[in-house]
Amino acid sequence: MKKQTISTLVIVGCICILQSCAFRPCTTMNVNLAGVNSRIVGESDSWSSAFGVQGGVAANIPYQSKLPITSWVEANISMQGASWEEDWGEGLVKGTTRLWYANIPLMTRYQFPNGFYGEAGIQPGFLLSAKDKYDGNAYDYREWIKTFDLSIPLGVGYEFPNNFGVGLRVIPGVTNVNKGDYAYKDRNFVVALRGTYTFQKKD
Repeated sequence: MKKQTISTLVIVGCICILQSCAFRPCTTMNVNLAGVNSRIVGESDSWSSAFGVQGGVAANIPYQSKLPITSWVEANISMQGASWEEDWGEGLVKGTTRLWYANIPLMTRYQFPNGFYGEAGIQPGFLLSAKDKYDGNAYDYREWIKTFDLSIPLGVGYEFPNNFGVGLRVIPGVTNVNKGDYAYKDRNFVVALRGTYTFQKKD
């Protein structure tokens, strides 16, 4: 019940932010594409890193500030998960657990005059698909993974004068991804190397 309440509050907050953008039109948006190194960390010891991808769009939330600080609401699709290996008594078996999420990062960015920036925020995520792949087959894994995930993204980046940019975002999860009262307590951990292109509304 507590987790459902948290999920509801996060969704309501995202809706309010999007509505504020609708009434005060966003002047800056960007598209982003990232290569992702993801893994699952915590009590389990069989997980290792896996490669993934991430792509989405972000919009600046307009507000007045005397500091070079901007806020952004983003929506992205992220392929995460981890590789694993287990010995089931018949030799070592290797596989990959693929987790697809729809994420809504809410970020605050400090922009330096030379083009560099630092950012931090909060990221609710919603599980779209979970597949366990091994021995050439894929099996549905959703019944073992929680639908809601919460992470704290931290990042740095650089924006070039031609509207292109690069960034590095580290996204540690803070909620247990596993279902069940007796399940291991594991979290997502993602490192994303991002490329961006920014669109600015002309006066």
